[in-house]
Amino acid sequence: MLDRALMHVRAAIALRDCAASAPSDVVRHLLMKVAAIHEARARKVLRASQARRR
Repeated sequence: MLDRALMHVRAAIALRDCAASAPSDVVRHLLMKVAAIHEARARKVLRASQARRR
């Protein structure tokens, strides 16, 4: 389960790196939005993992 969270975090990092060198504001904005989605999914997976341990 933690490997799934890590996958989402890595995807978010890669997307933010791509956004930093994006050729236009529209592309940058889209990449940042998708990165935020991956961050939210990583948080969701981590919360579910913590809930299972309780």
